[in-house]
Amino acid sequence: IAIFVMGEAKNVGKIELTPGTTMLQAFAQFGGFTNFAATKRIQLHRGSKIYTVNYDAILDGSSPNGAVALREGDVIVVPQRRLFE
Repeated sequence: IAIFVMGEAKNVGKIELTPGTTMLQAFAQFGGFTNFAATKRIQLHRGSKIYTVNYDAILDGSSPNGAVALREGDVIVVPQRRLFE
């Protein structure tokens, strides 16, 4: 499947993934985030819906969002940190 990554990710653009790839696996596949990434406000755009994903909560186990399987055409947007974020 093809997804798209933009913003403060190490590798942006079109990423080819195997079907069933989870959000957390995709983060690893595109190389993680830049030093300027707002990892608590990552967005998953799926059709006309936008879901907010907190990477820190995924890592500490308080959010199940890392296990969400990505679909063809999903767009992951990694916004830039604000000044005191």
